Amino acid sequence: MTDWLSGPASLGKVRSLTRISTDDGFIATLAIDHPENYLAMLDPDWRRVTSAQATRSKLELIAALAPHASAFLVDPLWSLAQGIATGVIPAGTGIITGIESLSYQPDGGFGTATAVRDRWTVEKIKTLGADAVKMVVWWRPDADDADEIRAVVSRLVADCERHQIPLVVEPLWYPAEGQDPASEAARAERQETLVDAAREFVGLGIDVLKSEFPGDLVIGPEGVTGEQSGTDAARAIDAACAGTPWVMLSGSGTYDVFRRQLEIVARAGACGFMAGRAIWTGAVGGPEEERVEAVQRCRDRLDESVATLRAHGKPWRQVPTVDEVAQSLTAGWHERYLESS
Repeated sequence: MTDWLSGPASLGKVRSLTRISTDDGFIATLAIDHPENYLAMLDPDWRRVTSAQATRSKLELIAALAPHASAFLVDPLWSLAQGIATGVIPAGTGIITGIESLSYQPDGGFGTATAVRDRWTVEKIKTLGADAVKMVVWWRPDADDADEIRAVVSRLVADCERHQIPLVVEPLWYPAEGQDPASEAARAERQETLVDAAREFVGLGIDVLKSEFPGDLVIGPEGVTGEQSGTDAARAIDAACAGTPWVMLSGSGTYDVFRRQLEIVARAGACGFMAGRAIWTGAVGGPEEERVEAVQRCRDRLDESVATLRAHGKPWRQVPTVDEVAQSLTAGWHERYLESS
């Protein structure tokens, strides 16, 4: 029998997951939480971009695409508070925000230190009315900080349970010192690490896994390569999740690659996506007329992606019948709610 009063199916988390999903249970999230790499799209010297410019750009994109997404993944700097204050994030659209601190590097990438943002807490995020907390972890199980990362995630799991808000964990593989990420050995290691990460963090009690595509899908003149390997790994991730909802991120690839990846993971059991640049590249920076044209492409891409989920994916839960709930949630449930957490 489902435990509605604590744990992953507790009522507060169910309500929040419902808010970030479509009416039929698919998580269709537009990610616009990018930090300095977003600013660099507005000005190659991103340090010249003001806070107000970043906010105007992000809210412009949110306003244009809100009817096509079930939720937005927004940052705590330029778009979360501002999207709430202006009402640009609609009342019926879910809000997810990150709690991690990312270290932007001069080459356009990020450092691989896993950390929680200073003075930014689960309690604050919940109090603002957000529906989920997202945490990026730079993950290698053989790294010196692996045990500390497990401890950080475990603390967040407990904190999110206490505040009744789902925790989304996003494990990102990175190459070891001196390792060629394009080598056959590195690609195989990445795939294995992503599958093991699903098992690892689901075992710690996370509510949603946000995974990279677990393969190396290449679309070229001679066709598509890497499809079977990615399919097998996606199925392995689904098995490792053991019923915990999982979604795919888009990374920095093209939309054509993302759409093929999404169909593969949806067929494997994923319930959604949290996608950014693959959807909205071209709609940020540049002349207004070009942005307007690109926004229509973004709308079409979101609609197509949701259709892919509906055709091939699995909703994040099977909704119980009224009779089932009437038998398990009887009068007095409120007295026991969260008593065991």
